[in-house]
Amino acid sequence: MDVKTALINVLLGMVLGTIGQGIRVIVGLKKAHDLKKGEDFKVNMEVSRMLISLLIGAVAGGLAAVSLFETDEVTRQQMLSIVAIGYSGADFIEGFMRRKLSA
Repeated sequence: MDVKTALINVLLGMVLGTIGQGIRVIVGLKKAHDLKKGEDFKVNMEVSRMLISLLIGAVAGGLAAVSLFETDEVTRQQMLSIVAIGYSGADFIEGFMRRKLSA
């Protein structure tokens, strides 16, 4: 694999990881809406926290792409795996950071 292909694969992984994290944000907004049940739903969302969360999803996706994309051929299964890693990997990284930074 040449450098150009490797860079494109990492960038693709970062985009897919961000998509996975975006899904997580949407799920969180849905949960917050469901908890309000009939009350006026107003989202008190910190934009900086959301952007950091999306960035973490991108990093998780980029790291996953390095390990999953071994050839020039990228499969649908690999792409869906990276979306899932962006969704769940951000939880892992955020939990790790909270634990290490708060100690």
